Amino acid sequence: MGDLKKLQESAKDLHVLYVEDNDALRLNATKLFQKFFENLNIAANGEEALELYKKNRADILITDIKMPRMDGLTLSEKVKSIDPRTRVIIMSAFDDKEFLLRAIRDGVFSYLKKPVNVTELTDTLFKAVEEIRKERENQLFFMHLKSIFNYQSSMVLMMYKNKPTLANQLFLDYFEVETLEEFINEYEDLTYEFLPHDGFLYQHGEINVYDVFENNEQKLFHVKMQNPKAELRHFIAKYQTIPEQKGYAIISFDDVTELNLLRLFDEKQSLQDLREEESKALYNLLEVLQRNNAQIEVHNFYKGLSITNNALINNVSKESLFLKTTYLQLKSLQFEQKTLLVSNALPRHLECSSVKRISFEQQECELQGLHFVRHSAIERKTIRVVPEEKHTVSLFIREGKFHGDVFIEDISLDAIKLNLNAFPAGLEDNEEVILDIVLELDRKPFIINTRASFYYMSESKHSFSLVFLFINTEKTNLLKYITKRQMAIIREFKGLQNG
Repeated sequence: MGDLKKLQESAKDLHVLYVEDNDALRLNATKLFQKFFENLNIAANGEEALELYKKNRADILITDIKMPRMDGLTLSEKVKSIDPRTRVIIMSAFDDKEFLLRAIRDGVFSYLKKPVNVTELTDTLFKAVEEIRKERENQLFFMHLKSIFNYQSSMVLMMYKNKPTLANQLFLDYFEVETLEEFINEYEDLTYEFLPHDGFLYQHGEINVYDVFENNEQKLFHVKMQNPKAELRHFIAKYQTIPEQKGYAIISFDDVTELNLLRLFDEKQSLQDLREEESKALYNLLEVLQRNNAQIEVHNFYKGLSITNNALINNVSKESLFLKTTYLQLKSLQFEQKTLLVSNALPRHLECSSVKRISFEQQECELQGLHFVRHSAIERKTIRVVPEEKHTVSLFIREGKFHGDVFIEDISLDAIKLNLNAFPAGLEDNEEVILDIVLELDRKPFIINTRASFYYMSESKHSFSLVFLFINTEKTNLLKYITKRQMAIIREFKGLQNG
């Protein structure tokens, strides 16, 4: 039998899911498994186990076969469809040939017949843990090999305490030097070669480039440099320390000059409507982010509630961006059907106006309709909330009431967005109106009668969205309403997660 202490040490950061419908067996086995595994989830049937697995992925699944709601083999199939790497150990009193063949076909790691001998079970667990460890070590090894291989198309510089110690040939060729010593003699400091540009990283009074690198390891930065031929080149730089080698780091430079991205960072350049060549440049930039495993932030709003999580780019095609993100973010994407992407490697916030596909099992979404925006909802200074459905609002313009359909899209302390089925005739910019609003606060009507000024309008196929700025509106009760409404939306969204 494998050494128990070694098993405990090897398995301490692994996640295990144990499923058994027999209460007594489940209790006894749980006590045993707790000796080996710090991260242990318990379920009494297949359906409960699958939900637990979706929320807390397991490295090892230990399950009975005959269970209510969902049998163990069906559970194994569903788990394997989500992550084929999961090791499944089946413990069953049944040794039917059909069960065994199905288990083999589904890639079950081990099939143990009840009553299970503790030694046999421990040996099986030890083998599963060792196999997982070896697989992870192999993945880590090949990941580093891939990283080294990718460097061959990039300029690479190894540093020790911010001093160059090794450079690849591409780096030396760019600076037109024969050796690294020649580079060090000719250039006082590499970061002094980073030229000023809006949105780029460069050395100046408020910024020390090396401090920025060290505090943002693995992030991507835009850098502009000029070679000895006076040619300006645009690079994406990434800084990463070398594991277990204190003081050592690697900086890689990906030349993206041919993507013609420099103008996208120009404040004077309008980015609302990308031309075809700019769209191509955008997708090329996203491919660079994918190659560098760069994390990006995904922002959504559920009835005004901000939902933000990190994501990784899985794939980039001609018209689509495939992201891997959290279940929570996918739920908010499903509701809003659009999203905003933010990264320090992007010149502006990136809006995706169409969600083509969402896979909760694979934790992936396919986004289309990508374009940069100069301003976005995440820059809002005040909280906006979508009110409850049962509300009324009356709009009075020049002492006359607007008789079309009106409802509130969202409301904040400073403004309100109304949706109208027709645009009020003669309404002008900054014109004052009167708003009579009835909301619900503490299960009682909350009435707001206020003056407001017309700020701007946007038009869709069947309606108009008009924003009005409040004028001298009493804010105490409005703040109370917005706070309580936000808490109600949070509870509602949590309910969606569980559903």
